[in-house]
Amino acid sequence: KQWYQRRVRGRAILLLFISVLLSPIYLAEETHPTVLLGVLARSRAHILPYWLGFIEQLNYPKSSITVHIQTDHNQDTTPQMLSEWADSAESLYKHIELHTGGQISYTQSLGPSAWDEERYTHMMKLRQNVLDYARQHNIRYVFFVDTDNFITNPDTLNILISRNKGIVAPMLMINKDILYSNYWAGITRGGYYKSVPEYREIWNRKKVGVHEVPMVHSTLLIDLHTDNADRLKYYPMDKGYSGPVDDIIHFGLTATSLGIPMYVDNEMEYGYILIRTEHNTVSEEVTTWQEYYADTLMPDLGTVPKSQLLQIKQHKSKLGFDEVYMINLERRPERRNRMLALFDLMNIDAKVYNAVDGRKLSEQKLKELNVKQLEGYEDPYLKRPLKMGEIGCFLSHYYIWEEVVNKNYKQVVVLEDDLRFKPNFKSGLSTVMKEVSDLGLDWDLIYLARKILHYQKEKWVPLSSRLVTPDYSYWTAGYLVSNSGARKLLAQKPLQKMMAVDEYLPLMFDKHPNSEWKKQFIPRDLHAYSVSPLLAEPQFYIGQKGYLSDTETSTIIDPDHLAKEDVKEEL
Repeated sequence: KQWYQRRVRGRAILLLFISVLLSPIYLAEETHPTVLLGVLARSRAHILPYWLGFIEQLNYPKSSITVHIQTDHNQDTTPQMLSEWADSAESLYKHIELHTGGQISYTQSLGPSAWDEERYTHMMKLRQNVLDYARQHNIRYVFFVDTDNFITNPDTLNILISRNKGIVAPMLMINKDILYSNYWAGITRGGYYKSVPEYREIWNRKKVGVHEVPMVHSTLLIDLHTDNADRLKYYPMDKGYSGPVDDIIHFGLTATSLGIPMYVDNEMEYGYILIRTEHNTVSEEVTTWQEYYADTLMPDLGTVPKSQLLQIKQHKSKLGFDEVYMINLERRPERRNRMLALFDLMNIDAKVYNAVDGRKLSEQKLKELNVKQLEGYEDPYLKRPLKMGEIGCFLSHYYIWEEVVNKNYKQVVVLEDDLRFKPNFKSGLSTVMKEVSDLGLDWDLIYLARKILHYQKEKWVPLSSRLVTPDYSYWTAGYLVSNSGARKLLAQKPLQKMMAVDEYLPLMFDKHPNSEWKKQFIPRDLHAYSVSPLLAEPQFYIGQKGYLSDTETSTIIDPDHLAKEDVKEEL
């Protein structure tokens, strides 16, 4: 009987043990061990909706991820945004730990990206907090992802765990042109970065695999069950430590001293790292992000995910104008998509205005429009007649001026599609228009972007801190035009005495150096001003990689469309 009872109890214990092994919780923990996602965020409200979007799409069970968030020294709504996200995500993730601080800035900090010893020390403590939390809760893996790193490969976490390394990072890139990533291939004795050929070989994937390197940073996976990992630390520094006060360097040198190698994985494309800058203001950081989003992420990925757990409110506006026009050739969708992405990020309600394509202008169409080149016109620098692309460009602006008059708009913004916005574009434009109102300026045109040719001749508008009277200038990349300005530009019947549009504008405010051309345009009474400093500039300049001119690559106007006596008679 006792033998039978012991056998029954043994079977019961065995069945209980098997049931535990087969339980979903146990299987999930063994198949997908808990990962602690370490999040450090400071003044990242402009990035977080997208960064969180990439985190949410990771193909790792959220029930096996604990999120440890620390945020302080903010100058924006980062804490509120992270708190909202944590509340929404709490039921999806295993646990979310949120710590917020209050101090606005470091004592010696020059900007949100500036680093001094005080900030490095604080960062070391924050990262150490993550390691301590993992150890206290017996969490094996710590996954640091800086909030300017974007994990675009959903399988990244699974792959890194499968590498079975103590410390391993996915190779991230700024883009395919800038040689920078989240690893070092060489290091000096003092612990600083050292340039070595292996860096480029890994970066351009001439060597593909999981490579041992002396340093990884920003995004990395740490296995706390690896040998000596219990002694890994970011802070405090040992008494004998003589290296730099720097979180990644101290951690890397500590790992090396413990015999824990670091690896970078470049077998797959894992994501991106935003270019690092120092001493920037928050608004400059926002502009850097907007350009990176539009110039790199959107073209490479097609779509950039947004967090599904944040209620992102967008209130687009026309910036106080009747319309914001963005001129774009239909055959340049990459430029259109870039500008639309910027408008979306900046909450600008803009209208895409299909440009007149010089390639499609026929001789018959020019005759119908009675387009003729100004008598005696030639490009001042290239000494050639108008090109068809320049005619298309002029017509694009001309038709906008017509629409301003026909719709009786008071004032509009005109932007071309190869523009780069300066930091504080929106607030700067608002300041300028308030100044215009306060000074009671009677204006027809205000440049937002231009090529200044005679800086020394330009004078400040009396009592103004943002406006100058422009001299001879080039470009029509960005400007404001009023109803009266549009009427003056149309009244001269410029299609019958056409020149490049950026020659026409300064001629109309009587700052063009060619006196013979000016004789054919009377009156020249356009009231023109320019923002200073400028609020925008071309995305690329001549000679830069990426520069493309649809005017310069077009053909020259047919001699039949050169203005002669018929134009003189009209004058």
